[in-house]
Amino acid sequence: MSIKPSLEVVLVDIRSVHNAGSIFRTADAVGVSKIYCGGVTPAPIDRFGRKRTDFTKVSLGAEESVAWEQVSDVPSLIARFKSEGRKIICVEQDTKAVDYKTVHISTENAVLVVGNEVEGLDT
Repeated sequence: MSIKPSLEVVLVDIRSVHNAGSIFRTADAVGVSKIYCGGVTPAPIDRFGRKRTDFTKVSLGAEESVAWEQVSDVPSLIARFKSEGRKIICVEQDTKAVDYKTVHISTENAVLVVGNEVEGLDT
């Protein structure tokens, strides 16, 4: 059985519903296969099972075409991806970060991890 190459995204503690919605919209445009909403990241459906109109307004309905899942344990999810041999690519603003414009990264079977708008990712 062959595995279809995919790019998945993990959103960790994104605070703004507008930022989460715009990431969904962009992910849809570039062919992301699935988005995981972790921590406090707003999901397209609220905790009462209602569709979030503020989310949909920004995402332009991308939550209908990109698979998504709310996850409570991001470290276990990342550990599972690592055990599957997936490439973990963290988007981070840090003095040790590699400028994305200077390196070619294959996104085949990769997971892109995006952290909080202010604090980034917990190390």
